[in-house]
Amino acid sequence: MIRRLFSIAILLSVPLTRTVAVPTPAPVPDTSHSPTASYDASSFVAELRRVAGALKQNPSTKDLVALSNTLPQHWTVSTPQFTYSVSSEPLRRQLTSLSAPKALVWVDHLAAEVQAASAPATAASPQARQELNRILAKPEFAAIHPPSAWEVLRRRIVAWLERQLERLFRGMDRYPFGGRILLWLILLGAVGFIALGLFRFLSGRERADVLPRSASVIAAWTWQEWVHAAHEAAKRRDYREAVHSAYWAGITRLEDAELLPRDRTKTPREYLRLVDTPVPGQLAPPKTHREPLAALTARLETIWYANRGAGPEDYQDSLRQLEELGCPLE
Repeated sequence: MIRRLFSIAILLSVPLTRTVAVPTPAPVPDTSHSPTASYDASSFVAELRRVAGALKQNPSTKDLVALSNTLPQHWTVSTPQFTYSVSSEPLRRQLTSLSAPKALVWVDHLAAEVQAASAPATAASPQARQELNRILAKPEFAAIHPPSAWEVLRRRIVAWLERQLERLFRGMDRYPFGGRILLWLILLGAVGFIALGLFRFLSGRERADVLPRSASVIAAWTWQEWVHAAHEAAKRRDYREAVHSAYWAGITRLEDAELLPRDRTKTPREYLRLVDTPVPGQLAPPKTHREPLAALTARLETIWYANRGAGPEDYQDSLRQLEELGCPLE
């Protein structure tokens, strides 16, 4: 009896316990203490899929923070051509701000980009190549071509000049006073160059309106002698000289009619403007002289000054203008 009571007392003194099996979570690679983690393209996509799977399970705030701690600062992805370093900072910012949907979109987009970049390129079909050639043969693509040898040389010269100017202006920082003098010299040279070009342009235009001195321009000739000279030049098939003589026949005829002053220093355009000026005692100039003289002047400028070829039709038309100016040719 005493032994039985002692056994019961020992059983009552030992607490009853129940063993419960706790599932062990799957190991997660701990990269929180490493600045980088190295992958190839396929393993990096698998890592991104792992992160995406964790984000799709409606993680809590604690899970998001834990997932952020497992990410390295950079992923190093090696391919046969290059090695890339991808920062995980955008993903970690979204995880710490508890924005799981945005983080999932970012991870899926990055995985799709990596898969597309690592996919082997497919060869273009003959039909696609023919369509591309047809498009490139259009006129709007005619100017597209590889740079020529001259363009390559010009680019090299421009690049060399840019390097020299950059070196020059860097040296100017060390010598401010000398740099100012050089800058003013450059500005003065540029202004002088522009002024010289403008002067040449204006003087060239003035020379275009001035009749060149020629032995054939004789102030003492009458308009009949000019017409005779035009006929003789036409017989020699020198229609340029024939047009020139016909013009001066018209000018001399207008001088005889006192519609133009006897002044050989005036230009053809000045003669034309003088014809537009009314004669003393008249309100308006007669148009019968202005139109034929304008036609003679335009033909003279085109053939005599622009050195364009003249033909029989130019000479015959000049004779018709002379008849309208009052020069009887019969």
